[in-house]
This record gives sequence, structure tokens and C-alpha cells, in this order.
Amino acid sequence: MRHIVAWGVLLACTASTLAQVGSAPLVQDVTITNLGSGRIDFSFVELHTSVRTNAPLDRRQISRDVRALLDSGRFTTVTAFVEPLGENARVIYALKNKLRLVRMPVVEGNMHYRPSRMQKLLDLKVGSLVDDAALGDAARNVIEEYQEDRYPDAALTWSFEEIDREKGTTGVTITIEEGKRSRIKRISFAGNHRYSDAELRDIVRPRDWWNPFSWMRRLRYDPEDMEIARRAIRTAYLGEGFLSASVEGPDVVRQDDGSVAVTYTVDEGTPYRIGRVNLSGTGLEVFPEGNLEAVLKAKAGGKADMATIDRDARSIRDYFGARGYIQTLVRPLLDPSIDDGTVDVEYVINEGELVSIRNIDVTGNTRTRDKVIRRELLVYPGDIYNEVKVRQSERVINNLGFFSSVRSEPVDTPIPNEKDLVFKVEEKRTGQFMLGAGFSSIDNLIGFVELSQGNFDINGWPYFTGAGQKLKLRAQFGSRRDDLEMSFVEPWFLDRKLSLGVDFFRTSLNFTDYDEERLGGAVTLGKALPGPNRVSVRYQIVSSDIEDVADTNAYVFADDPSGELFFFDEDEDNLKSSVTLRFTHDTRDNPFFPTRGNRVIVSYELAGGVFGGDRDLYDLQMRTFHYQPLWLQHVISLRSHLEVVDSYGGTDEVPINDRLFAGGGRSVRGYEFRDVGPKVIRADGASVVHRPVGGQSLAIFKVEYTVPVASGVRLAAFYDIGNVWRDSYDFELGDMASSTGVGLRFDMPGFPIRIDRAWSLEKDSELTDTDNWVFWVGFD
Repeated sequence: MRHIVAWGVLLACTASTLAQVGSAPLVQDVTITNLGSGRIDFSFVELHTSVRTNAPLDRRQISRDVRALLDSGRFTTVTAFVEPLGENARVIYALKNKLRLVRMPVVEGNMHYRPSRMQKLLDLKVGSLVDDAALGDAARNVIEEYQEDRYPDAALTWSFEEIDREKGTTGVTITIEEGKRSRIKRISFAGNHRYSDAELRDIVRPRDWWNPFSWMRRLRYDPEDMEIARRAIRTAYLGEGFLSASVEGPDVVRQDDGSVAVTYTVDEGTPYRIGRVNLSGTGLEVFPEGNLEAVLKAKAGGKADMATIDRDARSIRDYFGARGYIQTLVRPLLDPSIDDGTVDVEYVINEGELVSIRNIDVTGNTRTRDKVIRRELLVYPGDIYNEVKVRQSERVINNLGFFSSVRSEPVDTPIPNEKDLVFKVEEKRTGQFMLGAGFSSIDNLIGFVELSQGNFDINGWPYFTGAGQKLKLRAQFGSRRDDLEMSFVEPWFLDRKLSLGVDFFRTSLNFTDYDEERLGGAVTLGKALPGPNRVSVRYQIVSSDIEDVADTNAYVFADDPSGELFFFDEDEDNLKSSVTLRFTHDTRDNPFFPTRGNRVIVSYELAGGVFGGDRDLYDLQMRTFHYQPLWLQHVISLRSHLEVVDSYGGTDEVPINDRLFAGGGRSVRGYEFRDVGPKVIRADGASVVHRPVGGQSLAIFKVEYTVPVASGVRLAAFYDIGNVWRDSYDFELGDMASSTGVGLRFDMPGFPIRIDRAWSLEKDSELTDTDNWVFWVGFD
């Protein structure tokens, strides 16, 4: 019986629908009307419309046609009418063409910008289709530029001059009223006691005493900036417990010279301290009050800082969000008491919905593979919807460097208490081509070309992008050094969080006493450890050849003239096969221009022995970097480098190209490159010229203090001390070379420049040559 009723309902609905279709009037005629200048291209209109004669009238179809004609960009006005024709209908499209510009716009009234600059800002070319909307967009570009240059009252109007109505051509005249150029001449305050005028001016217009560029900068008048400054002043008061503080203004008085005087009026109110801190709401039925109190920072008797109160509210939300309760609401209610200057804070908690994740979807990645994103996620299908881990996943994906934005959101599903998690990404360019030239006090003239792809796919023909691999090809040529380098990194080798790196390189070094050619390759496996730690194992094989030795005379060590002889003419052609174990701890806030955090590198390299090759050596080293922010963005950095190299087995002594050297820009500044440490002199005493030969123990300590003076520019003061000793583990710290100096740092991404002026304080030897200027390109 139920089947019969269902079929009856279905037939009734179908009959009703057919009746409605049948009752719709037919389109008997389609008419196109021209409301403006120029001819209407009927074939173009027909191509962009779908209403046809003898078809049932569909008003939604007409609306879509209107939108399609507007989107075509040819018409400034499109309207549609339906006119009854007996039982049928006529559809009328009324169109107004945009006008075609046949000459460059005439600009009047501009004094601040040259005509060529105005034409560029307007961006209107001969042949462009124009109307009031197009001129409005051009006007906004011009007005924004004027306001940026401190002309807040600039206004722009325009007019059309019809040239040929039949062809729909026009000229345009643009008139600009620039107004007076306005700078803020004076900022004053009324009613302020907690903060002085100078302190409030620093909030409105930050000027760093250590930055001479900011002393000369005049603050432009911009109403939006002034409103932002007003809110910043109030936020400063809220941070000091002035919960009822209000800031009115700014009151602006224009001066005769076009500048403005700005006044803010402050009503500070009463400073409050926290009285009682309470929790309430249905959320307390989910988690005990004691658990939630543990995340609160605001304590009774403390300053009623709104930033701390808001942070506590976020901490409570995160407590619930980390346990699957999404969209938890936490409202801090304040109950101030003027009598004793305290405010009771009550956090009202309404827990959200307890949700688990059904599916995880990724959208917007047109090049990057899904798995490159999914493998970085900290949540999985079936997990509770941990809002904290979801936000952390957003940051991790964003830090890959493949996307300009990363957003996540929960999406409802038919299953109660289950939601799909969607990550929406927008991709950006990940390839880079760089070409440059420069000068270094170590390498002299240098030129380089570099091609890199941060989202490489070795199997991704023909574009080779999307797998999250990294490829870099670099060639550098200089007066003393030539380098060819290719490196490839797979961050998830065998679909595990295990990085695989492959490197090939060729290096030519031109030292004063000899030349060296190196050709080699390496394979590296790296694994992230808990926390900011990483361990790697690297196998490297290098063929090196020392040639063109400049001096064949016998030498002796300067500190032991009666000791063993040393010769530079022992040309060496050998193969070094080694394995290096490295541990890295890195908490820096920025890998290129850090301002806080630590980096520690400990490594042990073993060459020869079971790994073959011509050299039996080992190298043990530790490098430390510490960055400490101080005040006003000043940063102090402490660095150390300890290293020992020694031979074993069939190798009697460490060859010269494996020894340790110090001195120069990346080492102890103020001294010649590689000139700090063991040196030799002619055994026959015919010349006092010395030559560095390196050693087997090295210790360098550096302190640097940097001060920002402009965006990407820092001043530096430094102190370096260090030395190299002949024998392994022979650290005589009382025998060190030291220097001090000042410098400039230009923090340009990809091409940072360091310029230092150093003064020698104490030499490790009277023979050590100084070099006061250091100029080099590269990161620390």
C-alpha cells in the first residue's frame, strides 16, 4: 500500500511540474537596445546570452545572461526587460557600451607629480575601454599615492569628451586638486599622568634614540594611522591596569603652512589590581576547577593587565580545544570596585562540542602533492579534534615555504560529533634564480650564478615540482676560488622522517704557497630527534691534488728554528674517504638573521681505516652560537669554535690541506687570512718571510653586539680571540691572538654583506700580519 501512495505522490509532483512548464510563456522575440554611443555587436551579445526564441521564458536564465554580459567587460550598463506579447513574451536587453579611449588622458592641476608619473599611476592606455567605474579605479590609485606622500586632502574628478558617437570613442580630462602637503608638526596630549607626553609620543611615533634615520623622519598625517595610534594609547593604559581609560581624538588643527597639530585627550580613570579570580559556567562540569586554575597567570593582588586576562581566556580555550572541545567560549567578566581599586575577574566557560576528526582534506595545492602536506600533520583521521595541534600543523605546513597562506577549518558531516578537517593552502613560487657579483677580502672578486627549487620533484616531468625535495645548482668564480656545486635533499626518504642528501662538488683554491683542486661527493642521512635536535651521518669521498707549489726551499717552524725541516714542494694527490657523525641543537628564531636562541654543533669525522682512501685521520669539533636580545632590538651574540684533527694508523702526520687555520673574516678578524697559528721561516735565514702551515688544535671565541639602524641594516661592535696550535689537544689559552672592531651588516636575503674595520689587540706571534678591513658576502 505504501508503494502505491509513494507512486501517487511522485506522479502528482511530476504532473504539477509539467503543468508549470507548460504554462510558462514562450519567448517570441529577443530585442537588443543601444542606450549609448557606438555600435552593438549583435553576434557578440548572442554569444554571451542563452535566451532563444520559441523557448519557455526563464527569468533565472535572463539574470545569468545579464551577469555574463557585464563580465565580458564591454558594457558599462546591462538591463533586461520582459514585455508581454499576448500569451508570449519579448525579452529586451538594454546595453550601454563602454567608451574607447583614443588619446592619452589630459591631466590638469598636478604640481607634485610629473605628467609621466601621473600617466603611470592612472594606467590608462589608448584603446582602453573606459567608463565611470574604470576612472574610479584609476582615481583610487592616484589618491592613495598622494596620501602616501602626505597630501591627505587630494581629490580627483574627470570628464568625458565624446569624439565620435557612432564609433563610441572618447577623450578624458582629469582634474586634480592636490591640497596642501600635510606633516604632523606637533602631537600633544591632555589628561595624561601615568605616561608622560614623550612616552605617549613614542607609542604614536616610535623614534629610536640609537637610529639617526628616525630622528629626521617626519610622521605623515593619515586619519587611519591616527586612529590606530589612538587605539595603541588605550591598549598601553589597559596594560597598566587602567581598565576604564578612554582616549578621545585626535583633534586636528591645520596650520597655515599645511602642517597639522594633533591632540589626544586621555581620561585615565583608576588603576586596578586583581581582586578575586573565579571560574564559572558549564565547562566546570567537564573538567575540574583545579585543572583549569593551573593554566591561569592572573593572580590576586597582581596588576589588572588586560593582555594577561585575555591570554588566560585563550589558555582556557586551548585547554578545552586540546581535548576535542572545539569552539569553546570563554568570557572574562570584570567587576571593578572603585573603593579599593580592585577588580574581580570571572571567566565564564561554555564548553564547545566534543568532536573527532572523520576525514582530512587538502585544497588549493595545484602543484604540491597531497602527501607532502599530510605527512607534516600532527593530527589524523579518528583523532579527537585537537585545536592546538591543528594550529601547530598550520604553522608547520606554512614553514615548508611552499605556500603564501595556510588555513584550516572544520566542516560538518552527517555523523554527529564528527567533522572533516580541511586545510586550504595557496601556493607560491618556490624556484629561484640568482646572478650576482661582489668582492670579498678573502676571495677578492667573486661572481656567482645559482638555480634552486625548494619544492622539487625528481620524477615530476616536465615541471619537476611538487614533491617537497630541494635542489640547488651553484657556480661561483673568483680571483682565488672557483666552486661548482650540486645538492639534492629528500626530506622524507622511504616515506619516513629521514632526510637523504646527495652532494657533488668541484673546488679550485689558489693559496699564496700552492694551489689545490678538490673533486668529490657525499651522501647524508639525517634524523630529527625530540625537541630542536637533529643527528646526521655523512659519507664523503674527496680527491684532492696540491700543485703549483710556489716555494721549494727548506723551512723550519718559527717557534722552533732548530727543529724538523718543512717543505712545500711535496705535491700530494690522494683520496680521502670519511664518515662524519653530527649532532645539532638549534633553537634560533631565524636561521639567517637570528636574534635569540642557541645553536650547538658537535661532529666527529673518521677518514681512512675501514673506509679506505689514502688518509687515516679523525676530526673532532664543536661550534656554539648564542643569541640574546637585549633592549630596543639590540642583540649580543657569543660564538665559540673548538676543533682537533689528528692522524692514526698508516698516516704519519696530518697533510697541510687537512690542517686547521685561523685569521680572516670568518675567523679572527684583524689578521691576514690563515695567518694566525703555526708559521715557518726559511731554514737558511736568507729571508724573513714567513708562511702559515696550520696546526692540529684550534680555539676561537667571538662576541658581537649589533644595533639596528634601518630596515635590514645593523651596526656591529665585536671582539675576537683565538689561535691554532701545532699538536692535537695542545690548547695553550694564554697564547692567543685578539682583536676588536666595528662593522656594518646589510641583511639582504640571499646576498648578505658584512663590512668590518678591525684593530689588532694582541698577536699570537710577532710574525703575524694584520689586515684591518674585512669585506665578505654570506651568512654567519
